[in-house]
Order: sequence, then C-alpha cells, then structure tokens
Amino acid sequence: MAGNYKRVVLCKGLSEKSKQETYSKTLESAGYNCECLQTLKFEFVNISDLRACLRVADRYSGLILTSPRTVEAVVLAVKEDTSILYHWEQVPTYCVGTVTESLARNQLNLQHCVGSQSGNSKQLAAKIILDIKKDSKPLLYPCSEIARETISCTVGDSEISIKKIIVYRTLESETLEQELPKMLEKSPSIFVFFSPSTVEHITAQLKRNFYNVKNIKAVAIGPVTKDALIDSGFNVYATANKPEPVALMQAITAADSIENLKKNNL
Repeated sequence: MAGNYKRVVLCKGLSEKSKQETYSKTLESAGYNCECLQTLKFEFVNISDLRACLRVADRYSGLILTSPRTVEAVVLAVKEDTSILYHWEQVPTYCVGTVTESLARNQLNLQHCVGSQSGNSKQLAAKIILDIKKDSKPLLYPCSEIARETISCTVGDSEISIKKIIVYRTLESETLEQELPKMLEKSPSIFVFFSPSTVEHITAQLKRNFYNVKNIKAVAIGPVTKDALIDSGFNVYATANKPEPVALMQAITAADSIENLKKNNL
C-alpha cells in the first residue's frame, strides 16, 4: 500500500504519453496518485542514414533496440516503405525491457524479439554475447547521441561487430522551467527519474532555483540512473531493477514499507 508519499511524479519525455499512462495505471492500482512532468523532448536525426542501413538487411545479423525512441526512429525510417522490414523479421531484435519489445512487435511487426527481460544495456550485452558468434555479420544499433558505450564496448570486447548509428538527441522540454516549481509546491512527493538525462535537466533547474535536492524522494529506473542521482547529490529512495511499471511499483511500495517500519519503531 502507498505510504506517506502517495503522490508520484513521473519525469519523462514529451513523446511517451502511452508509456506514462501504463506507469500511472499500475501505480494508481497500488494507491498512488500520479502526475507527469514533461522533462525531455526528442529530436530525431540521421533518419535517411538509418533507412539506408535498414535497406541492406542481408549485411547484418540482427538489430539492437534499447529504448522506445529507437523504435520510433525505425518507424520514421520505414514510413514510406514498410517492406524494408521484411528481411529484418528473419533475424533477432535485441530489446531492453518489455515496453521496447512490445513496441517493436506492434509497430514494426518484428516478432523475433529476444532479451526483453534485460533491465539494462549491460544485461542485454551479456545476452548478445551468448547468442552471437564472433564471425557473424554486424548488429545494427540505432541509439541516442548520449548513449553510453556499455553495449558497444562489452560486445566489441567479445569480437562481435556493431554498426552504431545516432538517431536521436535528448533535449530539455521547453515547459520544465515553469512546471517543475509547481510540482515542488505539492509536497510530499516521490519523483521518478527514468534516465540520466532526466536527472541532468532537473538537477540544473533545481540549482537555478536554489532548491536542495536532498528534499526530494528520488526513485531511479535502473542502476545507471541511480548512479546519476547519487552523483548529483540526491538521496535515492528506491531503484526499479527494470524499466517496467510493475518493477517500479514494487520498488516504491517496498521502500514505503521499510520507511513505515522505521517510523513505527521510533
């Protein structure tokens, strides 16, 4: 059950409405009230280059999709000719999380999705190393401009080739500066950070307003975001081990239970 911090603020991107609704419904079923803070916006780039790569599927042994935005980029690339994807249906699509897998299946009709139980890039890289032989064709890896080198380095160290192509940039939402102070006035709240980028932009706004980050109940999606929160001075209240609604709900309710036990023992 929800503890003293029944209000949850989801810090996400402008293009993620359906994903926000899924998280909100799951948390609301556990007794929390959810609001969304539009923290990021996404700008797609190099789509023609991605399209060119997708047209020559026979040169690759598979596709790597680590976020819903990479799925969106592929959708944009094949918008005028979805037949491009036919040959990609025959090779594995490696996905981080069930949300990304669901989008790949439903929007791209890529049914040979694997690795979705991986909660982060490190776990997915381990899965790829188990599956792909060293002498295989490269894997196509569309990603963010600020993507960490976890997959490229880990998989590359195992002598598996990757064709990396930047397909989107992550920018601060134009409304964040105005909306964040409004959210902070409605305390107590739990703020959920979905990526290091959300941490970066919210931290910058908090510093401009001389707001103490220690006053925020910060919840991270995954270990990389947790590290970003710690580096920025936040106290991490809970961490979801996977980018999935149920995992987030379980992490928050567990943290609430521990906090309530501590209060009752005082």
